Amino acid sequence: MSNIDIRLILPELREVGEGAFIKNVYQYDNVFVIKLYKSGGGNTQLLIEPGRRIHLTEYNRKAPRQPPHFCTVLRKYLREKRVISIKQHDLDRIVIIEVGDENESYKLVAELFGSGNMLLLDPKDTIFIAMHYKRMRDRNIIPKELYEFPPLRGEDLFNIDSQSFENMLADSKANVVRTLASRLNLDSLSCEEICALSLVSPKMMVPDMDKQSLMDLEGGLNEFIQHLKTGISSPNVVLNDEPSDDEDDLGYIAFLPFKFKLYQELPTQIFDSFSQAIDDFFGVSDSELEDEQVQDALSEEQKRLQKIIDKQNEGIDNLVSKAEKMRTAGELIYSYFTLIQEVLETVTKARTEGVSWDDIIQRINEGKKKGIPSATLIERIIPSQGLIIVNLNGTSVNLDIRLTAQDNASTAYDQAKKAESKVNGARMQIEKTRVKMERLEVSLVEPETKRVRIKTRKKRWYEKFRWFISSEGFLVLGGRDAKSNESLAKHQMSLNDVFLHASIHGAPYTLIKVPDEAPGERTLEEAAQFAVTFSRAWQDGLSSGDAFWVNPEQVSFTPPSGEYLPSGSVMLYGSKNYIRNVPVELSVGVLLEEEHAIPISGPPRAIESQTEYFIRIEPGGTKKGQIVKEILSHIKRLVPEDQTDLVGQIPQEDMMRVLPSGEGRIVTKS
Repeated sequence: MSNIDIRLILPELREVGEGAFIKNVYQYDNVFVIKLYKSGGGNTQLLIEPGRRIHLTEYNRKAPRQPPHFCTVLRKYLREKRVISIKQHDLDRIVIIEVGDENESYKLVAELFGSGNMLLLDPKDTIFIAMHYKRMRDRNIIPKELYEFPPLRGEDLFNIDSQSFENMLADSKANVVRTLASRLNLDSLSCEEICALSLVSPKMMVPDMDKQSLMDLEGGLNEFIQHLKTGISSPNVVLNDEPSDDEDDLGYIAFLPFKFKLYQELPTQIFDSFSQAIDDFFGVSDSELEDEQVQDALSEEQKRLQKIIDKQNEGIDNLVSKAEKMRTAGELIYSYFTLIQEVLETVTKARTEGVSWDDIIQRINEGKKKGIPSATLIERIIPSQGLIIVNLNGTSVNLDIRLTAQDNASTAYDQAKKAESKVNGARMQIEKTRVKMERLEVSLVEPETKRVRIKTRKKRWYEKFRWFISSEGFLVLGGRDAKSNESLAKHQMSLNDVFLHASIHGAPYTLIKVPDEAPGERTLEEAAQFAVTFSRAWQDGLSSGDAFWVNPEQVSFTPPSGEYLPSGSVMLYGSKNYIRNVPVELSVGVLLEEEHAIPISGPPRAIESQTEYFIRIEPGGTKKGQIVKEILSHIKRLVPEDQTDLVGQIPQEDMMRVLPSGEGRIVTKS
């Protein structure tokens, strides 16, 4: 959830939470559920997952047999106490729930940024207990220390005027989305929506913006702010219209508090509240439910899947409509071919001669007054996107000024073909959803009764890639093969992220996921080490290697004219930022959750900041199968005695998946 999501959902939380009594607190791995009771309002459940989300939930999870220590402390100090207030700190991803009465109150602080944290503050606002303790540059999370909020960043979104907006952009050398995300307190998705509202390309570099583009961008920002002031309307989940390689992927793209123009061509599922949309987006695993509840959940899941199919059918209708529209556009361009070519050549020539967009628009308006046929066709010019919108026989058609009339017509036909191919993809996605429904039918008819449930862990979405969390809290992803490399670069890379690659053939694409503030040198160095360690450098027995990073706008999937680009490959443009001589080494360890031990690996500094149970390895002569046995054996000795069984339950193939290809050897034993 972004800071904007939190601001908008707060009224929902306050309505049921403030004045309610806390009946109990439950912890499921990293998810907390606070059961509330309010006279006249009945029972409700508030879900908090540090680092990710806070909302009301309708799923009835079973109570864990043995609550973790942190949860036990929360119960002791919060149970049967009244919720005084629920607040967001400024416009940050921090929620403070004050519990108690006028004489004494505790504060439950949920930090929803980075890797997340949950803290309980005593009546003097000192840290009584926290999920994670750490010392940082600007503040410390340690027991008995006064809690301090992170420093504020960015301009005040709701008090920015034209002059301060212009000043904010003045010295930026980055593209529009990066600039907005770093200088306004906004997430990158919101910044992309502002660009969509303003019709300004998110990849446009700020120094290249003209006066009209600046005005359009400010207009888009003001429109977005107005949406925020209006509040939640039509909360929804956006559905993909293309099939995924992941069998369990239902095609959910995003949850939104209101309709985004950015996703206007994709199908959406509307919910009664924002909490319901988020709750549905994340779902719940069977292991969190009682057997009877699983059956109820399966029935509800059937209904949900049917809604998804209905929305996917709606998306198909939209794609068919778009295909027809683009074919019509191509035909109209040919019908008005001579006039279209005249418009494009006139504007292109003027730009070549250095005529400003403002002067071009003025000349067109004069041409309209004189009745010049080519000028009368023009409805609007969007300089930031290099577009001319013309009216052809009552239909608005977009023209790219960089293309000829012939190329514009070809582009329209290509877009029609692309929409038609997406129809096939959407139909495949529907078929996959129908198969899931058929499986549910079998599960409902033949429920598993009186069988011991195997404790299976629901893996996070990013675990299909190589991954680690940097010591600064950034998620870093790496490809496993050519297919996942392509998926990573094409489907996971956002405009705010950082793309890395080792300076050696046979290296994975590596991505630092950046939700808002840019990563520091520590994360860049750790990601570079990750990219080199999982490259051919490991199999070749190298002790160090180089890597480089670039911005997403420097990554292209289109080869230069006349050249061929193999499937899964990318072209990199512009200068590269090199990180030299990073060591080829790895720390391998486990994260202990309530009922699972999760194998992790990555740069030693990152892994060793997250767990005490790790071991270092480097390229060597021990076969992979043997080294996995040695790693598991050593880690069993490190974990508490009552949790060695969890390590023993780790499948060897899961541990092998976190290691590089090739042989290795253990160099340190923690």
